[in-house]
Amino acid sequence: MELITGSGESTLDDKGRVSIPVRFREQFQGELFITRGQERCVWIITPPAWENLKRNLGNSSVFTPEERRFYKETMIDLKEEVKIDKVGRIAIPSLLRGYANLSSKCTVICSGDRLAVWDSDEFIALINKREEPSAASLNKFGDRDIFSAE
Repeated sequence: MELITGSGESTLDDKGRVSIPVRFREQFQGELFITRGQERCVWIITPPAWENLKRNLGNSSVFTPEERRFYKETMIDLKEEVKIDKVGRIAIPSLLRGYANLSSKCTVICSGDRLAVWDSDEFIALINKREEPSAASLNKFGDRDIFSAE
């Protein structure tokens, strides 16, 4: 199965469950893990991606011991096992909902083996914050068409 990527709008109900967009549900069946993501989102991760995350965060010489401890305590140790229910929702623990400032309007980003659940307003604010530096880097292409095969 080819992994799907993309985004979709969603909602968080009053019981803390987020509805997973239909087109992502097939690749997120069975056991999943939920934890704190980067920059105020929640990650929902497949088991193989979870194992890679644990290995990379725990064994990487890229991180100082303090950084490894931080990631262990805030990502690895906070994880919980979850499953999509019969109507396509995943319950997000209250601690993670608070961390990500999730409200009723959410954006779900699929990166193949990981879903990132954002508060929609927080996600737009992040895009706006990053837009100017990103535009400057794209300007390095000058007059070339970045979509051409040159």
